[in-house]
Formats: sequence, C-alpha cells, structure tokens
Amino acid sequence: MRFSSELFSNAPSRLISALATGAVVSSAAVAAEPTASTAEADKTLQPVVVQGERDGARPERSYKTETTTIGKQTQAPKDIPQSITIVPEKLIADRKEDSLKSALQNVAGLTFNAGEGGRIGDNINLRGYVAYGDLYQDGMRDIAQYNREVFNLERIEVLRGAASMLFGRGSTGGVINQVSKSPFLADETVLNATVGNNDYLRTTADINQVIGETTAIRLNTMTTNSAGDPDGADSKRYGFAPTLRTGIGTNNEFEVGYYHLNYDDTPNYGFGWAGGRPVDSAADHFYGLDSDFQRDSADVLTTKYTHRFSNKTQLTSTLRYGEYKRDLWATTARPISTLNVTDSSTFTRGSQRRGGEEHHLFNQTDLTTRFDAFGMKHEALVGTELAREDSERWGYAGTPAKSGGTVGNPEATSNQSIAATGMRTGFSYFTASTLGLYGQDMIEFLPRWKLLLGARWDRFSGDYSSGADSTAARFQRKDYLWSYRTGLIRELTDNLNVYAAYGSSFNTSGDLYQYDSSSAKTKPEQSRNIELGTKSEWLDGKLSTRFALFRTEKYNERSTDTETAAGEYLLSGKRHTDGYEIEINGELTKNWDVFFNVAHMWSNIDKAGSAATAAATVGRPSANTPTNSGSLWTTYRFMPNWTVGAGADGQSKRNPSHNSSNWAPGYVKYDAMLKYEQPRYSVQLNVINLFDRIYWQSVYNGHAVAGARRTVQLTTELRL
Repeated sequence: MRFSSELFSNAPSRLISALATGAVVSSAAVAAEPTASTAEADKTLQPVVVQGERDGARPERSYKTETTTIGKQTQAPKDIPQSITIVPEKLIADRKEDSLKSALQNVAGLTFNAGEGGRIGDNINLRGYVAYGDLYQDGMRDIAQYNREVFNLERIEVLRGAASMLFGRGSTGGVINQVSKSPFLADETVLNATVGNNDYLRTTADINQVIGETTAIRLNTMTTNSAGDPDGADSKRYGFAPTLRTGIGTNNEFEVGYYHLNYDDTPNYGFGWAGGRPVDSAADHFYGLDSDFQRDSADVLTTKYTHRFSNKTQLTSTLRYGEYKRDLWATTARPISTLNVTDSSTFTRGSQRRGGEEHHLFNQTDLTTRFDAFGMKHEALVGTELAREDSERWGYAGTPAKSGGTVGNPEATSNQSIAATGMRTGFSYFTASTLGLYGQDMIEFLPRWKLLLGARWDRFSGDYSSGADSTAARFQRKDYLWSYRTGLIRELTDNLNVYAAYGSSFNTSGDLYQYDSSSAKTKPEQSRNIELGTKSEWLDGKLSTRFALFRTEKYNERSTDTETAAGEYLLSGKRHTDGYEIEINGELTKNWDVFFNVAHMWSNIDKAGSAATAAATVGRPSANTPTNSGSLWTTYRFMPNWTVGAGADGQSKRNPSHNSSNWAPGYVKYDAMLKYEQPRYSVQLNVINLFDRIYWQSVYNGHAVAGARRTVQLTTELRL
C-alpha cells in the first residue's frame, strides 16, 4: 500500500530507517538532505518525504514478478542461471483458477498424470520426468498425496532442471514451489464470491490487520462446492490459514502460521482407452458410483524466525510439522471391447480403494550474506535441512462387485451403493530421515561477470515394512550423495543477461515410500541438466523475456532386469529430454498485460533393460511428454474501468507411458474474461473452454480424464 509521511526531525536516521524497511525515497527527499556545510549554516532541517512500499506490503499486482525465493535467497529472476516460470496471484485471479493443478496449466513443459498406480492427488510431469515428489511449500518439501489449493498462495514458482543442490533428492525435471501469503503492515480485506454453471459456488476471504507497530495478522479462508463436470463427479472443499507476523522490518522477525485444507469429493477417474486413443463420447459422462468418495485433509503448522545481523547478512530458521490423511473409494471404467466403441458398447467397472496417513517434520536453516573479498563481490548461502517423514498406507479387503453398463448411458447403473465396509488390509510403513548440508556462492569476479558455485551433501535413510505382525517384510537402506550446481552469467547490459548452467540431481529407491528386495539394494539414479539461456527486461523493466536451450538427462535409470546374483536392479537405463523455451510476461503498454510461455521438447528413451518389452521402448518418447506445449493470457484495459482478457493453453499429442500404443490427441482450449472495476469492488465474468472443446487433461496407462467442458463463472470482489 502506498503511503506518504513527513519526517521533521532526525532526518538522516529516519532516512536510513526508511531505506532499511524497503521504502522508496523520492529524489526531492534526497535533495532535501543537507550536506555537512549546509547543516552548519542552517540547523533547521527540511522535511524528508518518503513514498514507497511499506515493508511486507501486498506486492503490486502484475504478471511480472520482481523477486523470487526459489534459490533460498531473495533474488531477481534474471539473476538465476536456470529456467524459471512464476505464476503470480494476479494471473490466478484473472483466469479464475481454483487449484494448483489449474494454475499450473499456465506453465509450458508440464503435464498431468491421471490418479492411479497407487497415487492420489497432484501427479505431475515436468520436462518428461515425474515431479510428484518435487512439490514444495515456501521452499520446504510438500510431497504428501493430496489435491492442493491456491487460496493462500501469493505465487507459484517452477524451477526447471536438476536442482538437488538446493532441494535434495528428486528434482530431475524441476521443482514446483508454492509461496504462501504473509501478513503485512496495512489494514486490508478482500472478499470474493464466484458462482457458475454446474452449481459452482466459491468464496474466499483475505483479511490483513495491523495489531501493533511491527505486528500484523492475516487470515485466508475458502469454501468451494461444485456439482461437477461431468455430472456425477463433485467437489466440496474448505480451508483456512491464519498467520501472525511480528517484528516486521526489524532485526528480529517471527512468523507462525497454520494451514488447514479439507475436501470430500466424488472423484472422476475418466474412461479407458479404445482404438489407441481416448473415447471422446465418454468425456460427457461420469462412470463412477454415487457412493464413491475421496476424503483428504492437510494440517500444517509452520514457525519461522529471521535474524538480520545487518542489511547484508541474515539467518532464517523454519520449523514445520504436517499431518495428511487420505481415503479413496472410487471406480474405474473400461470398455469390454476396445474396437469400434459406440454409445451402445458395454463397459465394466473396477475399484480403486486405498488410504493413508503421513506425518512430516522439517527444519531448514539458511544463512545468507553479501561481502567483498579478494577484490570480488560475493553472495553466499550456507544451510542445513533436517527431515523425518512417516507414512502409513493401506488397502481394503475384498473386491466389491460392480455392475457395468453402456458407454452412452452409465447413469442407469451409477446409483449403486457400495459402502466402504471392507476391512483395511495390506498395511505398509515407511520412515525416512534426511540430513542435508549445502552451500553456494555467487561471485562477481569481473565487472558484469558472475560465477555460481554450489554443492550439497545428503544422508538419506529409509526403513520400509509391509504386513501387520512380526513376520512383516522389512527393508532398509542408507544413501550418501553429493549434488552440484554451477552457472556463469554475463551481464551484457543492465537489462540483458546470458548464462550457461549445469546442475545434478539424484532419485533414491525410497522416493516412492517403499522398498522391495531388489530396490533396497539399488543405489540412487542420477541426472544432470545443461542449459544455455538469456534473460532480459524491456520497457523500463515492466516487461521480461527469456529464452533457454536445455538437455535434461537421467543417465543411470533403474531397470527392471534382475541379472545380478543379489537381485539388485541394474542402473542401466538412460533417457533424455532436449528442448527450448520462450517466455514473455509483464506490461506491453500501460493498459496491455501479457503472460506467455512455450516449450518445444524432444524426449527419448536411449537405453532400457534387456527384456524384449523393455528393448522395444528404446527410441520412443518419454511418458506424457508432448513435443509442443504452451500458454498465453493477455488483458487490455479499455475505458477507465473495463478490462477484457483472452488466452489459450494446450499441448501436442502424448502417450501415457513409453511402452504404450495409446496416444491422447493434442488440443488447444480458449478462455475469455470481462471485468468492470471500481476502487472498492469489481465484477468479473470468465468463460473457460470458450468453444466447449473436448480435451484430455490427464493420462495414465489404464484411462484418461477429460478436462472440464465450457464453464461460465461470475465473480464479485469487495475491497474494504
């Protein structure tokens, strides 16, 4: 929030204080500062006028994000020698996205897997590699299985390429970091209500209140109800997130926050493949049962302490405890014959029944500092990560009989009630502990030349058991790994950087929270990312562009061959993704905003196991990796109070796995927005999937799930 104040006494100290709290000082104010000679001549100091952003204030609403914390430091995105896409809160609000999954449709090179294979929740591929273990919340691991929300997010940061030096295990294709909203020193309340077809109703509240000179509290809440598309699937969600922050702008700052999310959905598992592609006529139907459910919750408590030794050095320590619960009782549907499927063709129903609980405890401590040494400028980071992750999972005994039906009329048999009375069985337990030590330094060794050097050491220990008694199978493993990150940046001008970067990553056998007799003996897979790129700013910094060429490669992938005497998986596989990315975001003119990114990727299986089925995959593209993908959204403000917006997102065809003969067709869907805005309120109309296109958003070997058909939503926002 903009503010203006007159400081009538002790101007130098007040000026320093204003600068330390992030205020922007006008040139007139600087001119008003007396020199030593004038001070002697005139003891009466002129007023100092400070105008700018108060510390911790709500960021300016723009498609161009000025800073990021994805590198564990506050940096400008152009100073990170790696591809990064930042989805800001303004874009999420303009496109009326109500989940992490829908918001990530703005990110090129990212796709979604349908929820099967033992997984529930957000299931993502990035640059052709699975990324469900690479989700983060404020820089800390967020890998529990649930469907994430956006009501408490300020932005979403997607860092592409190997990054284990920053984040530890995983991160082959990149990481997705969710940045939570934080209290700031201004009173502000924003209320939203959205109604739409399919009985859609969503309410959100964002209330920030100053309760002391350096203390504020912020509360975000959400409720969402929808009858679903197709009819039969539905969603019921609610969440709240209170946060207290004190010592804002001082040397000692403390923040504590709690996050709760709960949903009770009737999940849509789509429909099986036929003739090598999804069944388009199935997109408008729900093949589950009325008694199906997915009931999940997330409860997260976070405390954060920051000590600023100076304006160049600070220590931040964050402690987080998370408890996550999930329970699934769902239905899958497959055509009996996969040839010539019509509305009169018959299908069978199967079951997806499982649940689990997870408990995560994390501590992360980072020391960042800037200093000069040996004639060079340094921006250094050292840190530690401690983690304990406990997971309990189960299935349900018995397979309930479910009637099938015809493809064109599944509703005739969807009223079956198969109560979730099966006894829990097939228990498995996984406990993991992590110790990570890392450090990096950005060195300006010559004017406009910067070198990034970073290394990390991890100790990862896993303990897995399955069964309910002392005879349970038990497997243990410990891994000790080094990861590296390096980059060279050349600042050609103040607004144009070119860079070259290299990073490594590793995936332990315990990434899936389980071992078997072979994987418990198998060393981690390793990957690397090589990238060349440019990042630039235009139009007085209001518009940013980037271009990147990359190769992301996993060079010792686990193979299902068990040719060693000890029954150890061979690390004989290899795959890579080559590509380029283009991104533009920010203001083209005062009234014209744009957010655009596109990726072109060539993925390939280079080596596989010796079995005939594995060898046949060599030369094929990686699973769920379209050659082309991208997103465009643009808005134009006309007349004083009206804004029109339009955009598209889509991707080319992709297969559900590299050994599948099925292909989901490519698509482009279009969205539009019209908004009328006044200082205290706004009314916004969104049409999503404007031309009612059938498209297949999520894929898996067994089935594909269609995206929502045309959706019309009207939002009223009040600002108090």
